[in-house]
Amino acid sequence: RSASFRRRAASPATPFPSKRHQGGVSPVPLASPVAPPPQPRALAAASYGYGGDLLRPIDTQTIIIAAVISAVSLSLVLGLKGDPVPCDRCAGNGGTKCVFCNDGKMKVENGVAECRVCRGAGLILCK
Repeated sequence: RSASFRRRAASPATPFPSKRHQGGVSPVPLASPVAPPPQPRALAAASYGYGGDLLRPIDTQTIIIAAVISAVSLSLVLGLKGDPVPCDRCAGNGGTKCVFCNDGKMKVENGVAECRVCRGAGLILCK
């Protein structure tokens, strides 16, 4: 019984709004529905051309892959930079004396800690 009601309610043959609900009065013509504004062509082309992937949210796997690629590229850049080379500024010492610490140690509230600038070397290394 409920299935026939659903079929009857969903059938396109039933006019909307029905005359039965208005007491036999002729239905008032409804205003034509306003079409939504068209999408920009570039966005529409991108969403259709790539299966709508442009508009989907970023998932966890994509974030993990991006993090791995950025970590590998950073390590390659820092690895290919090479060792410090003596220059005229440092007079062959490999770096200039760190102005933030004495011999790689800094005095902090808790005592003495390794310098964050020179990382305990006492020198700011040259390239």
